[in-house]
Amino acid sequence: MFILCFTIISVSTSKPHDFEALLAFKASSDHSNSLKSWSNSSKPCSGSWIGVTCKNNNRVTQLVLQNLNLTGSIELLTRLTQLRVLSVKHNNLLCSSSSVLDLSQWRNMKLLYLSYNNLSGEFPIGVTQLLRLRRLDLSNNRFSGRIPVMGLNQLAHLITLRLEENSFTGTLESSRFETMVDFNVSYNKFTANEGVGVGVEDEPIPVNIRLKRRKKFNYKTIFAIVLIDVVAVIALVIGICLYRRNRGNRRKGETNKRIRCNGVKGNDEELVLFEGYKGYKLAELLKGSAEMLGRGSLGTTYKVTMDNGNVLVVKRVMERRKNKKREIEGILREIGALRHRNIASLRAYYCSKDELLLVFDYLPNEVCIVSYMEIGGQEQFCLIGEQG
Repeated sequence: MFILCFTIISVSTSKPHDFEALLAFKASSDHSNSLKSWSNSSKPCSGSWIGVTCKNNNRVTQLVLQNLNLTGSIELLTRLTQLRVLSVKHNNLLCSSSSVLDLSQWRNMKLLYLSYNNLSGEFPIGVTQLLRLRRLDLSNNRFSGRIPVMGLNQLAHLITLRLEENSFTGTLESSRFETMVDFNVSYNKFTANEGVGVGVEDEPIPVNIRLKRRKKFNYKTIFAIVLIDVVAVIALVIGICLYRRNRGNRRKGETNKRIRCNGVKGNDEELVLFEGYKGYKLAELLKGSAEMLGRGSLGTTYKVTMDNGNVLVVKRVMERRKNKKREIEGILREIGALRHRNIASLRAYYCSKDELLLVFDYLPNEVCIVSYMEIGGQEQFCLIGEQG
């Protein structure tokens, strides 16, 4: 009996702290009743509370509340000490006017997205103590003051720092952030520093996101590169065979009739879309959070995470060689019409005078390659993939 009572007490004490914090946040911030599933009659970890994910003995570890018209103070959420992921983008949350935002309670935080709110004051204290932090996005708020460059530089796992569209001041040595994959501090009020073009006070200059390759390669990276090369050769042979077979069937079954592909130009005449594309415009793709997957002889491949969490893969081909735009688009439309379990489907592409962007789904176990191949004496583009 004593053991049973002790078990009940230990389990029940793991819940009320998070339960009360979430209900207090709802009472303060949810004036549009977007969190109606958060009720006193159920528990946060029951699976019925919108945006709430639990682990670790029924503690809240993930909270995603994007674009829900939430207002009020964000400080109430700092009582959720086991949070690993927090995303409250596109709301109207505020900081307490009496103090600087203190995030030191989130010692387990890995992904923190607070962009597009009404947060103000100096750079949040405690961020430099979040040693597990990988991505930090404070963009499009009203923060001001200096950035703790030295403290942020000590966060070994930090690969994303988005601070654009605020009012931060002081100087900034961009060399300290060279190892980051996603870095943007444009449209602030930094003071000009010799050798650092991050903006002049009262005249903000945009700083482009820098996509950098990691300097150190471990054995897993080298093995992955070798594996990709081997699969590329196999996939290339399969792709050439399929292409020649389709071209042969087309010549036999048609005379002067041209094949009609399922590529459709968008309203903004930027992307050519194929079946299965999720509908993002080119501008939205370029604003997504990009992480380099690899670089080949033709260009660079990025994993792009959109604002709503969807992930795509974009291949940027910088060298157009001698192919004309019409010839390239013809090949890409034919490849976009191909459907085969061993070939990654091309979802969309953008073709300009200087570059070519190819868009396809992100599959963690999928190997996707964009390559040239010799067809009829001419070099042409081909998108090839094989299930890993």
